[in-house]
Amino acid sequence: MATVITVPRDSTLQFRLVVGTNPISGAPIINSKSFANIKTAALDQDTYDVATALTGLQKYPVDEIRLDRESLLTE
Repeated sequence: MATVITVPRDSTLQFRLVVGTNPISGAPIINSKSFANIKTAALDQDTYDVATALTGLQKYPVDEIRLDRESLLTE
């Protein structure tokens, strides 16, 4: 069996924004906004600090901040 090597790739920072409310159910309407090419060397705390700074620049309230990490699996 071959040894698997995990190679980190750039990540994506995603904001989930509350853009309104469904008039029938009252549930929030969520849209997302993504920022690609977050470097693998970026520390989680630094990424979070930048995300919270960007939160104030958004038109709509931020419901959730996500960091989607990509990895390449190879032998």
